Amino acid sequence: SSWSLENFDIGRALGKGKFGSVYLARERQTKFILALKVLFKKQLEKAGVEHQLRREVEIQSHLRHPNILRLYGYFHDTARVYLILEFAPKGELYGELQRCGTFDDQRSATVRNHCLLRFHSS
Repeated sequence: SSWSLENFDIGRALGKGKFGSVYLARERQTKFILALKVLFKKQLEKAGVEHQLRREVEIQSHLRHPNILRLYGYFHDTARVYLILEFAPKGELYGELQRCGTFDDQRSATVRNHCLLRFHSS
């Protein structure tokens, strides 16, 4: 189906990055809680990473793994691209790693509630 911003109630900001922000959101019809990543097209174009975003979306939309957050879908308007993502209650994996320093093998294998993939401009 075709998504638009009208399908979602937008909540608090979960994080901010170079190309946009991530918000807690709820799909209006089902009340399903998710994360909505909002990326600004002008910033993506200025950095020349539109192709990288397309590739990330293509890859992540096909991934099905218990330790990788799902990309449920995406849509765009004239100024922004929206990624509909599984909500990670404990935040980004990077923040947890900074806090702990390292993960042992058991922790590495079970970091389910963290965002394991995110769009980078490397």
